[in-house]
Amino acid sequence: MAAGPPNDTGLSDGGKNVGRLIRTWCALAVAALAAACATVPDAPAGPSLDAIEASLARDIATLSDDSFAGRYPGTPGEAKTRAWLIDRFVELGLAPGAGDGDWTQDFTLVRHTPATEPGSVTAGATRAGRSLRFSDDILASQPGADRATIADVPMVGLAPDVETLRPGALANRALVLPASELARLGAELETAEPKVIVLTSADRESHERAARLFESGRWRLDSDKRDLALMLLSPEDSARLRGLIGSNARRHPDGLGVISYDTILDLRFEQAAERIDTANIIGRLPGTVEGAGAVLLLAHWDHLGDQCGPPAAQDRLCNGAVDNASGLAVMAEALRLATREGPLERDLIVLATSAEELGLLGAEAFVADAPVPLPTIAAAFNFDTMAVAPRGAPVVAVGAEETPLAYGISEVARSLGREVVSSVQADAFLRRQDGWVFLREGVPAVWATSTLADEKAFEAFLDGPYHGAGDEFGPALEMGGAAEDVLLHAGLIRYFGSLQTYPGAAG
Repeated sequence: MAAGPPNDTGLSDGGKNVGRLIRTWCALAVAALAAACATVPDAPAGPSLDAIEASLARDIATLSDDSFAGRYPGTPGEAKTRAWLIDRFVELGLAPGAGDGDWTQDFTLVRHTPATEPGSVTAGATRAGRSLRFSDDILASQPGADRATIADVPMVGLAPDVETLRPGALANRALVLPASELARLGAELETAEPKVIVLTSADRESHERAARLFESGRWRLDSDKRDLALMLLSPEDSARLRGLIGSNARRHPDGLGVISYDTILDLRFEQAAERIDTANIIGRLPGTVEGAGAVLLLAHWDHLGDQCGPPAAQDRLCNGAVDNASGLAVMAEALRLATREGPLERDLIVLATSAEELGLLGAEAFVADAPVPLPTIAAAFNFDTMAVAPRGAPVVAVGAEETPLAYGISEVARSLGREVVSSVQADAFLRRQDGWVFLREGVPAVWATSTLADEKAFEAFLDGPYHGAGDEFGPALEMGGAAEDVLLHAGLIRYFGSLQTYPGAAG
């Protein structure tokens, strides 16, 4: 479970692809209404909850063992996790699902941080024959480039009365903006498409706060070639720029709320780059009806490696037993139970994502180059942080109300004597789990779990072992709710994998 989905502003991009979401949900809603008259398929006789708990415990103990080294992408811990997952997928009867007979969908992560060598950043501005060269303590970054040259870009500001930024309103311009305003305007700024955002700072405190965003960097897909650059000016350079612009600002005549500064920016910079080669693991079980679409099951395999706790701590290994060895274990056991009598009518795509903890990046890599057309996915279920609640907990279905899946999920839960309830945590975690990436792209994706239903137990996990060295396998690990969630998801897989109970859409 990720700390939070990143973008350049630290805000989620909830408005992205809204049109696609609406179109997809409208189409699927018709199918959902037809499914309302269907009954939940009977589950074949299966193991007891005690037996399921024992099976989960074996997988969780293995994946969170010290020998897996915290499952950090690009490490020997990844190689061991890959091998275990592929063996488990073969045992479950899956075939390679990444295309061309491969189990792995390979991709590269990159993280840029400002280069520290003298002369790594040079920048200046000109207006009416006057030139200004900024000092050497400028910070600059741009996704998708180790170095960048941005020349002859007009500098602009925003009119005080502007209420919203139209798409493309800032194209090929350098927007001068107080650093304190970046978070507030972040989502709109991306659609306005400025070439550069020049962040000014009023004092040393605000400058240092903004500088930390540059210096830490964010992991991204190396294929992410967005060209929006950010540039941070010190308080002194900010004052010098304001002096150069002077009172020459005037409203641009295009009616977009842009103020022209009649000033031109030139910027050249280099960045230090770290790269990690990693992969999603994908399996597939073909359905019996050609063209019936697919049900997607996903769980992230990665965790935080050996970086938990302060450097002097005796134990810094992030074993990730709950987050997310438990999700992988529940997904595998639910798949095994759901397919004991053979394939379903729909294909089953089983996805173990990498780099969820670094920003849902494995899910991003999948949707950017999906081995199946995304519109053919009738339902997707995410398995994350499952071993928290005890037996008897109800179910929270994160994202269900945004999809046509809510009715079917409630019916399957009811058939098992469980209730789907709301939770104050559901909205907070919607965009902090891999299912959000699929939901954003129009794929009906839900995180159905007992974890968020027991708020006391969940808060104890967040305040205790979450993302720490204490998230390890042991006698105190709660398996009860996870075992019941196995039976729930086995039912969901059968329900949404059947054309009779869920006609869905073949895409």
